[in-house]
Amino acid sequence: MNEIQITSWNNTNDLLNKSWSIRNTNHLINTAETVILPSFIGIICSTGLVGNILVLVTIIRSRRKTIPDIYICNLAVADLVHIIGMPFLIHQWARGGEWVFGSPLCTIITSLDTCNQFACTAIMTAMSLDRYMALVQPFRLTSLRTISKTIRVNILLWAASFVVVFPVWVYSKVIQFKDGLESCAFDLTTPNDVLWYTLYLTITTFFFPLPLIVACYILILCYTWEMYHQNKTAGRYNNSLPRQRVLRLTKMVLVLVGVFIVSAAPYHVIQIVNLQISKPTLLFYVSYYCSICLSYASSGINPFLYVLLSGNFRKRLSECTKTKMKMSERELNNFDNTLKSSF
Repeated sequence: MNEIQITSWNNTNDLLNKSWSIRNTNHLINTAETVILPSFIGIICSTGLVGNILVLVTIIRSRRKTIPDIYICNLAVADLVHIIGMPFLIHQWARGGEWVFGSPLCTIITSLDTCNQFACTAIMTAMSLDRYMALVQPFRLTSLRTISKTIRVNILLWAASFVVVFPVWVYSKVIQFKDGLESCAFDLTTPNDVLWYTLYLTITTFFFPLPLIVACYILILCYTWEMYHQNKTAGRYNNSLPRQRVLRLTKMVLVLVGVFIVSAAPYHVIQIVNLQISKPTLLFYVSYYCSICLSYASSGINPFLYVLLSGNFRKRLSECTKTKMKMSERELNNFDNTLKSSF
């Protein structure tokens, strides 16, 4: 009799512990979705908005624009497109997944967000190819590396990004779930649809361009190492100033690509893992939210990387700031003179 009572007591404790664990887990997930994630993305949205606008203003006001400037300018535009949709996503997360802005805006925001992924990846790939041509083939491919042709390339990349996200325009809409919650999501009805869409997005935005980007920089590093040994053997330790400038730009793009890999890889890996699991665990939710934060963080980090890694960009930013201050002083003096003349 005592043994039965003890067993019953132990089973009751196990059920209570499991019930408390489930409630605690759900509470942690709900807190992450409605408080932590929106707050973090909100900070990224604010810093990214200021930083990317500053980058655009600096490049536009520069008298002499370079080919890397065109790519950096388009990356800043892509990041701004990403940031424009953030407040709507923050609002949805803060309300526990509820979307209140209507189905048309849901389709537009989701499509622009996905288009940004394609555009950023395509521009990163094109910029890597440009660095390869500038350093390894500087004379053979000079005719291909012009400002006008670079602008055309970026226009084509943007057009291709809008075309590639066509499935998102079709399937993203407001969906009403069984509990009555209306949320902005993809209307993929079968597991097979989810599988193909996930593979389509992951391959086109990450696993296909990644080998191209890595291959370009491996070739660049091999070439740089070979030139170093040749100069060392010949006693020429100092490279020309144009070569130093190209190397500095290459280092900047290397770091940008590294940030791209670190920010994009976890999200795409989690999406693939999600296809293999039937019931998400707490570890999966934590990994998923961390991957979302990393994927959005690149939009806020990139502008500061331009300033930190490019001495030329810092110089132009300083000149732009000084020019703006001089204009403000001139306007203030004109206003002061106007007041004096009126009296």
